[in-house]
Amino acid sequence: MTTLPPALPGVVPDVLDTLPPRLRKRVDAALDRVHEWTIEVANESARAALADDTVLTWTLHNGVLTAAGDLACTCLLAPKCLHRALAAAGAPIAEPDHAPQPEESQPVSEVEAILRPEPVQERERVAATALWRACAEILRVGVTASGAVVRGELLRAVHSARVVGLHRAAAAGIRVATGLAEAKAGSSAFDRETLATDLVEVMLLCHDLRRGTGDTDRGTARREYRPIGALRLHGLCTEAIVTTSGHAGVVTHLADSDGTLWTVQAVRPGGLERAILTADGPVALGESGLTHRELGRSGLVVSGATRSPDNRLGAGRQVRAVSATTVTWHEDPLTSLWDQPLPDQLARAHTSPDDLLFLTGTIIGPTRTALRLRLDTGTDVDLTGTTATARDNLRLLAEAPDLSLRVIARLVPDQPTTAVALAVAGDLAVSRHVDLTIDQLQRSHLRGRTPTAILTEHTPEPSPTGLLTTVVHRVVLGGRAVAALPSTARDVRTLSRIGLTATADILDDLAEQARDRERDVFGRVIADETDAFPLAWLTAAVHAREFTRATIRRSWLTP
Repeated sequence: MTTLPPALPGVVPDVLDTLPPRLRKRVDAALDRVHEWTIEVANESARAALADDTVLTWTLHNGVLTAAGDLACTCLLAPKCLHRALAAAGAPIAEPDHAPQPEESQPVSEVEAILRPEPVQERERVAATALWRACAEILRVGVTASGAVVRGELLRAVHSARVVGLHRAAAAGIRVATGLAEAKAGSSAFDRETLATDLVEVMLLCHDLRRGTGDTDRGTARREYRPIGALRLHGLCTEAIVTTSGHAGVVTHLADSDGTLWTVQAVRPGGLERAILTADGPVALGESGLTHRELGRSGLVVSGATRSPDNRLGAGRQVRAVSATTVTWHEDPLTSLWDQPLPDQLARAHTSPDDLLFLTGTIIGPTRTALRLRLDTGTDVDLTGTTATARDNLRLLAEAPDLSLRVIARLVPDQPTTAVALAVAGDLAVSRHVDLTIDQLQRSHLRGRTPTAILTEHTPEPSPTGLLTTVVHRVVLGGRAVAALPSTARDVRTLSRIGLTATADILDDLAEQARDRERDVFGRVIADETDAFPLAWLTAAVHAREFTRATIRRSWLTP
């Protein structure tokens, strides 16, 4: 089988709308048929012969199905046939292409944007309400009962949100729709915690828009780069990126003299081999002549620089860049990054896209999955890796007890005292720092240190809000019926007994709203279209998230 051609979000509901009600009920049960199709793709078209007299054809634009009319079937029931519905319902969701935005546009300062927020327009409020209702329906019935029709309504709302400029909410909605498809297909990539996080994001955004909050982040159709002038940058490290969505590459992290962090990225479709090749490929920023691996250890002077809101550097035609001398991690201005108080670093990592930590400590020894570092503050931290190369390097470093290290790591927000190590520097037989994801350490680099025994794993106490978090995640899978189970009453009593009365009240309210179902004179449950249950779930999810983050921050500051 060849993968179904991807489709834009608005195409799926348009195709499903043509189906009569009797066929809509059969879409989910028949969706497995697409795995038996043989799809031939040639240029900007695709074809699948389903029977002697039934042929599906796609007319594609840049490899994407952009309109319902571009999907045709030769069967007698077309266009109101099940074949078109299956082709649309099973298709991956593609992001639309947008015309490039000129980088020479007049910049608007972030402070000015906050002081003069754009008021929420009525069309934005309508689109946000539709997206809220689509997500609320998922919560009511659960992922297991969210079939093609529910997913189609979500994609319709996503399309409406994107049309009126709510790009951040639309992007989160696409991730939710992708999670529903993965769950339905039984994919190993499905993660209920990730889906719950995406639902929280999109529902929070829609909730603020519905209330008319003016400073809500609408996002942008494409990444916007604004001119910032000249920069003098110092390379920090280069990180290999491999995503579950089939993209790979590298991100090079840099810092200026004020300690502001910047990134240069090169991520394209591909796997781990793409990341390794990209690391030794040229940097698409001016004409520096540097590879990404070299940029992470070099300096850079940039004129006509442009930046996105998350400090990613642009590679426009007006950008000029040349290589320059740089300093090590132990010299100014880079050493100031490690001088920042740990509480300030943790607060920044939890509240901004900049989630890097700059740690100094001594290796205690290896664990079964990583190494343990005792920070200068006295806290023991487990360092892990995201790639096989990084994990191998950490296991080798763990054999060097009492080795002092400076580390650049990324915070793991849901695990106590745990971070993903990106690069290290210390008393090693190497000239500069080691990029753990792309460099390969050798035993000779350890200067003959003696290995130590494996340390026992950390066994952190479970979060007190774990009972609430479990219910929140189970509702995503099973719907409101899960929160109405009698077991929630026992959990409420447990939370109250340990002193978490506010958490107990939130869980009790969630259970009460789940059980509050009206019935008609014949005893049949009346469909609940109110916001009481979705709001109760959202309140519980946000409370559990913030409580967990506070617990994680405390674990880092406790010796």
